[in-house]
Amino acid sequence: MEKISRKGFLKIAAAAAMSGVTAAGLAACNAASGSSGASSAAGIYTPGTYTATAKGMSEITATVTFDANTITKVELDLSGETESIGGAAKDKLIEQIMNAQTSQIDGVTGATVTSKAVQNAVADCIQQASGGAINPAQQSTEETSSTADWLGEAPEIAESDIKQTVDCEVLVVGAGSSGSFAAAAAAEAGAKTILIEKFGHDMASGIRDTLAACGSKQQQEDGDDVSKKDAVCYLCNWSQGYTRRSLAQVWADKSGETMDWFTDVLAESGIDFRHEIDEKHEGDNYEVLDVGHSTQYGEEYSEQLTMDAVLKHAEADGLEVQYEITMVKLEKDGDRVTGLIAKNANDEYVRYNASKGVILACGGYSGNETMMNALQPQSVEQTCVNYSKPGAKGDGIKACLWAGAIMDTTHTSMIFDRGAIKPDQTGEYGKASDGALFWMGSQPFLKVNLKGERFMNEYMPYDLVLHAAASQPYHTYCTVWDSKYAEDCEHFATHGCSRLYPHVNGTNPVFPMDYVQAMNADLQDQGYIVEADTIEELADKLGLPKETFTATVDHYNELAAKGEDEDYGKENYRLSTLSEAPFYGVRQAGGYLICTIDGIQIDDNMHAIDQDFKAIPGLYVIGDMSGNYFSGSYPSLMAGAAAGRSATFGRLAGQNAAAGI
Repeated sequence: MEKISRKGFLKIAAAAAMSGVTAAGLAACNAASGSSGASSAAGIYTPGTYTATAKGMSEITATVTFDANTITKVELDLSGETESIGGAAKDKLIEQIMNAQTSQIDGVTGATVTSKAVQNAVADCIQQASGGAINPAQQSTEETSSTADWLGEAPEIAESDIKQTVDCEVLVVGAGSSGSFAAAAAAEAGAKTILIEKFGHDMASGIRDTLAACGSKQQQEDGDDVSKKDAVCYLCNWSQGYTRRSLAQVWADKSGETMDWFTDVLAESGIDFRHEIDEKHEGDNYEVLDVGHSTQYGEEYSEQLTMDAVLKHAEADGLEVQYEITMVKLEKDGDRVTGLIAKNANDEYVRYNASKGVILACGGYSGNETMMNALQPQSVEQTCVNYSKPGAKGDGIKACLWAGAIMDTTHTSMIFDRGAIKPDQTGEYGKASDGALFWMGSQPFLKVNLKGERFMNEYMPYDLVLHAAASQPYHTYCTVWDSKYAEDCEHFATHGCSRLYPHVNGTNPVFPMDYVQAMNADLQDQGYIVEADTIEELADKLGLPKETFTATVDHYNELAAKGEDEDYGKENYRLSTLSEAPFYGVRQAGGYLICTIDGIQIDDNMHAIDQDFKAIPGLYVIGDMSGNYFSGSYPSLMAGAAAGRSATFGRLAGQNAAAGI
């Protein structure tokens, strides 16, 4: 392989392995001209014009022309998209791609589906032009460990370019699970508070469905309150001690009252928010803590729904919300952060002065290809479908580092085992980045490798399943089930967002079985899920050795009939037979990337920490862009652990900033 620069490697690997926000899998593509082979040794791309399609509201087509090192032209066929929404976004999307020279663009407010499809199709063209992915293991340690490429330098902005100055006491950046709570808390405490959001309302991150807590009124009333000591120990042990214990204790002590406040605020808008209680069985392999509290959605589902309830409540306390405002850099007076410079919807620079503090809630960096390849190549390799929030570009993290803050040195993502690939695909590096979301992937049905052999206990925390599969041929495995799968899922009694039936106390699941059945039907239509009348036919359709797979199924059926997993020790109520045709199966490789969960180090009052490990006055950091909390693996059996931390720390940051703490 020809040696290339680190920047060249990142550009190629990012395009291949992190192909935008893939809400739907990439469609078939072809090169209109030019070679689809290895990139020219003289440049990053093989010059030519390449075409790819992806699913938006319709099938959209991107045609991208390259010279040796740049994208020179982008054409988009969006004729099937809604004319006033997706169609109207065409010129802006082309402009973003040309300026960024990558598929990694913000998209256009209000045209989310079209923006995502364009990202996917352009990423595919880039992959064609670059000749496919490059394995990071082939790069030198010096190249792969460098951070200079993704961090860059803080932009210089002339005073004459700043067209407006806005004064407030507390400025919050980002309307997500942490920023919404922070802004509401600061306003409630009497501070003049402004919340700025990079996108328009409909693309704002909103508030996650499930939030974790200890000591809420509901937990106390239903007699299932998790011990704060147990919850703190669980978090610290799961991270192998990287969690700062005092910070976990802050969450445990403050989360209950945060959930109580949120419950009351949602009730003002007619939305129910309920604690989850799940089954406990003697001999379960993993401990479950009933910390989850979930929004009970009716016909309407959106993460902006609960955000709107919080912001409506806060606006009554004087909160001002401004959309389509993009943070550019923080400003300091000596050691203290005094505000920031941003760009408004008219592309004009605006200075925001915040006399009491700036609270950054900008999200992580899972949507930033370059940062992911630089800091988490192992997570890129295990990603099949990327559902990052559109603002998860690492902008807040970079702004903090430019201002003198420090970042976690262990880098972690939240990846769930819910990625599907086509029956003719495998998951070696860079080949499974065009997957589809398979929500039922976390159900403990029989899973086999490409040799047709069982290799794991199928009920483990989500990312542990992916870790077990990483040692199997091509990182690929198949999940198989039969026609009674809905009944099986009910007695599997899974936890958190994987649960498809009401919890023990009647709390509704995040997504019910009928939703998942509809999703499965779509995946079957798209060719991800295969259906067969016999086990032998299922083997053929999944590309498995027929004799070995049939023997594996027969043996698994025997274990299920016995009610004891003698091979891998899975709980007996999570065994199920494959006995009733038709039979179904899907290939899986890598998972569903939700967000990164490492970030800027903070103290127990939510201040960013500088290189001398001292608090940076006036700068608070919360949510997915904050650190000191997770490492290595996400504790998925503490439902809502990340979002509950975000909400609790957001509320605390708002209170502290308003009080000058």
